[in-house]
Amino acid sequence: MSEKHKSIIGGIAMFKKATLATSLLLVGGLALGGTPTIDGTFDGESVWGSAVATNSNPGFSGAGATATALYVTDDSSYVYVGAAVTGLGSWMTFGFVVDARTGGSNSQDTWGRQIDYAFPSAGDFDAPELDVRGNCNNGWAERHVWDGTQWTGFGTDITTSEYNCSPTNGWIECRIPKSVLNVRTTKEIRVEFFLTGDQNYHGLFTSVPYDTPCDTWQPSSHQTLTNPVSGVTVPVAVSAFSLE
Repeated sequence: MSEKHKSIIGGIAMFKKATLATSLLLVGGLALGGTPTIDGTFDGESVWGSAVATNSNPGFSGAGATATALYVTDDSSYVYVGAAVTGLGSWMTFGFVVDARTGGSNSQDTWGRQIDYAFPSAGDFDAPELDVRGNCNNGWAERHVWDGTQWTGFGTDITTSEYNCSPTNGWIECRIPKSVLNVRTTKEIRVEFFLTGDQNYHGLFTSVPYDTPCDTWQPSSHQTLTNPVSGVTVPVAVSAFSLE
């Protein structure tokens, strides 16, 4: 093979790799990676891709926790969501709230805390249809789905094969079956993570993206989740592309 031919082939290979990199960056700003292991340990951005949202605003000072980053990735069967939290306590409870298709419910937190889901309407986006609510001691977690009339999924523990929380590592992660999400045709979802306490009178401790937290243990009014990250596109993972 002549040096000229080698140069042409090499240029084509570089072009394909550059096209792949550009495609990944265009997917909602994400370069999605591999499949995370649900074990309460952050597998790194080589697996998760870059954070879809970050936060530097402190949470409720009484609780002492602050959610700092939100991650989303996927494989052929699941969407994975993870959150980094400083000051995470095992007595706290968490929530991942997802708007994946038209027809959800902006309602009070499904575990009855002093928090309201209040996602703004924008085009095909309206309100969340799914949340994952769990205890940070890995004692119990539920996947709630809006069926058009009410939230379902109460009383069924999804077990730690589906979620894991590690106060030691400051990391919470879970996976959601794509068959449950039934994502809209644009393949875009909105997500917000929040942290609260173990009593119904507790309010919003912290969230990412940021929403204003409570300023007392027993707030007189509800805090609202109004700031989900948008433009998160699924399903596009690195495994769907070829580097050859």
